[in-house]
Amino acid sequence: MVLEASYEHLGRAPLFAELSRQIMASVTDAATVRQVGIGAILFHQGDPSDSFVLIAEGLARLTQLSPDGVQTTLRIAGAGAVIGCVAALQQFPYPATATVIADGTVLSWRRPLFRALMRRHPALAENTLRIVGTHARDMVARVVETSGKRVEQRIAGALLRLAGEVGTEVEAGIQLAFPITRDDLAGMAGVTYFTISRVLSRWQRGGLVRNGRQRLIILAPAQLGRLAAGRKT
Repeated sequence: MVLEASYEHLGRAPLFAELSRQIMASVTDAATVRQVGIGAILFHQGDPSDSFVLIAEGLARLTQLSPDGVQTTLRIAGAGAVIGCVAALQQFPYPATATVIADGTVLSWRRPLFRALMRRHPALAENTLRIVGTHARDMVARVVETSGKRVEQRIAGALLRLAGEVGTEVEAGIQLAFPITRDDLAGMAGVTYFTISRVLSRWQRGGLVRNGRQRLIILAPAQLGRLAAGRKT
């Protein structure tokens, strides 16, 4: 039984919020479980969105290729994240490619099966719709950021999103470590790699972040929050 094996921590995932152990077991037992390694493609941009995918362990990078061939990181998804759910519910092709960047495990459900589970368990349907709403809100926020916010606001917002999704609490603050890269942060903020490097260097001198070998630590998340909101620090 999946729940009693190695996925008890999935109880903290938004998809399973406030579900009983019995319902959670019913949903996870219906899933297809796969061990995935670095470089595995969970789905390609443009593929039919025929499955709901939950990352049980590991990390996935969601990237989008523009018509002129520029690849941009939209999101880094960690344990507990559901990816491709907006496309799967609305039945349009996946808008991004999901690539595994840290070994892990994924659970997936074919669309008809997951819809049946939602009908059977209204609480699961509520959680799914809440996740879809969050993703939609994030997409709108990204458009607003790239079109109307200053560079530092966008970078601060992207850093905080990464911290909330895949950050690790350490004594000094919140750590973002490889395989998350400055290129990922640049894509999420809609700026260039060189702009990211310049701003992070200035923030390090100001005590907001600490750059290290293949890692970055957010030392002052509250100050970054004020920056992201356009308020003075």
